[in-house]
Amino acid sequence: MGSILKSILRRLQLNIFLVVNVVYLCIPIYRFRSDVDTFDLLWKVLMDNLIYLGFADGASRHAQNLASAAWVIYYPSDQLLVSRGICIIRASKNVVEYIVVINLLSEAISLGVDSLVVYLDSQLVVSQINNIYCVRDPYLYCNFMRVCLLQRSFIYITFIHIPRSKNSFADSIANRALDLHINHSSH
Repeated sequence: MGSILKSILRRLQLNIFLVVNVVYLCIPIYRFRSDVDTFDLLWKVLMDNLIYLGFADGASRHAQNLASAAWVIYYPSDQLLVSRGICIIRASKNVVEYIVVINLLSEAISLGVDSLVVYLDSQLVVSQINNIYCVRDPYLYCNFMRVCLLQRSFIYITFIHIPRSKNSFADSIANRALDLHINHSSH
């Protein structure tokens, strides 16, 4: 059956969109490198269980004119690989969300991660990155293009919107980074 599916995929040249249903879970696979065999990459990702998980969140305190970004990357075995948080001065919520995605992807690339599912609680940013919504703001568009360029370094990458309650670890890191900066600067 594998060889039949492989020949069908090659015949149809499905290099852009491929959807795989795995036990009631639909995983969109849409950003493959065109210079390698799509089916072999898909098989490698699914069978070797090499999909890392990334969670990203931004926080802001308008009264202090501060924002922070935090990201967490887990091994495919659900063990923590890395967690980071940074402070950003004078940034809107959407800008912070893009900055955190850029930092998450950059760190994942530097760690050698090539298959990643990114979870965000910003529906706007997820919809823009997934090309559901257009990016109209010029500054957001520059960050959107940076994300697009970083995505090219991955064999597999997708972005999924989750409720804030499911992103509590990244949210707590972002808020802790803000609190530490505020407490440190007030002394």
